[in-house]
Amino acid sequence: MDPKVKKALNISIIEGALAVLINQFFGGPYLTGYFLWIGASSFFIGLFGSIPFLANALQIVTVYFSNRLKSRKQLIVPLMWIARTSIMLFALFPLIKHGLFLAYILYFYIQIAGALSAPLWQSWMSDLVPKNMIGSYFGFRNLIHGVVQIPAMFAAGAILDSLGENWKGFSTLFLIAGALGFLNGYFLKIQYEPPYKPREASLGLTKVIRILLKEEHYKNLLLGFALWNFAVGVGTVYINVMLLKEVQFSYFQISVLNAVGMFIGTLFQPFWGKLGDKYGFQYFLKVCLWVHAAIILLWALTPRSFLYVFFLQVIIGIFVTAGTSQLIFYTLMYSVPSSLSAEAFSVFNSLSNLMLFAGSLISGVIVSVLENITLPFGISAIRLTMIISFFLRAFAAYRISRMDLGTPQKVSLVQMVRESFFTSVVPWLRERLNTLNIFKRKR
Repeated sequence: MDPKVKKALNISIIEGALAVLINQFFGGPYLTGYFLWIGASSFFIGLFGSIPFLANALQIVTVYFSNRLKSRKQLIVPLMWIARTSIMLFALFPLIKHGLFLAYILYFYIQIAGALSAPLWQSWMSDLVPKNMIGSYFGFRNLIHGVVQIPAMFAAGAILDSLGENWKGFSTLFLIAGALGFLNGYFLKIQYEPPYKPREASLGLTKVIRILLKEEHYKNLLLGFALWNFAVGVGTVYINVMLLKEVQFSYFQISVLNAVGMFIGTLFQPFWGKLGDKYGFQYFLKVCLWVHAAIILLWALTPRSFLYVFFLQVIIGIFVTAGTSQLIFYTLMYSVPSSLSAEAFSVFNSLSNLMLFAGSLISGVIVSVLENITLPFGISAIRLTMIISFFLRAFAAYRISRMDLGTPQKVSLVQMVRESFFTSVVPWLRERLNTLNIFKRKR
């Protein structure tokens, strides 16, 4: 392997780890709690949850200028460096007039910066990572990120519970996230980028889509996951609100539960990656979708039980964190035409996020209309949206399961579990134990 490529792959792991830390201190239940604290209504909480999807729908814009770039870094680095460092400003908004409005505007900018950068970054990584090690590299990369993410979850929750749900608590989290954002931008800047060879002339959005839709596997992914993402958008944005308001968990409890899901997901990252490299990612993606569809129904039935959510997070870790979320990306990397990789990622991500936005917006309308109405069986408006989401997801999973996403080699459940244990989990544990033995011998 070219030393420049090897170094870049290592830098990407560090850069990604910093991004993971940023998302822990500026995201999830903490950002939801922040907006609730500064006075956002239920409808605006739904709107806040849909902002990332609306922003990411703008990825389609990159189709118009990606061919004019000399390198992908020239856009990614300034956009993300400014966006992630500016997180520090959220500490000031509660102290000034119209702070809630300004917080929404800056949050929207941060999401737009990420949206415009995402397809170019995916194209960059698609050129950088050798095709025969996509699953194993990203499995290892995500494994490291999971190890970093777990203590960060505990730290963020402990800081907020210790300092309180107030200016001091939230500003501490956001100042840490902004400082990490500055460091993240530096690593993006120094990471090697393979020569960028876009098409010489812009084809125009209509022509690009027409060409991409001739690729059967890509077309099925595009249309199938448009429906799936609409279903996911309905109900998902209110999970943290439900845990905080209805189940009445503390931020630290939510951190612990998220850490459980991430830890299990970390263990299974190599599992899905290596099996996908060997048998094809498409088969396992379809399996995970059915489980993912059922998970939202389990959320809707959540009692005030820490143990219940604990086991739910275990399932999420295996089939969503390590499964669906990663397998969509891996399958897409195999399906996009190399000459239009940036454009293909842009179109896919834009349509997916537009459908997520539509689902989230509908979810927000349902909750805001029904939250003060007594519903049958004492069910809340939030849980009703989750039940609706379950039926939509089940329908989408059925449609995708019948689509041709490639020709994977099927594997039995017994063989899948056996291989995951002996080719992924056991070697990972052995490596960790060997590392500990080295430290013990040194002492």
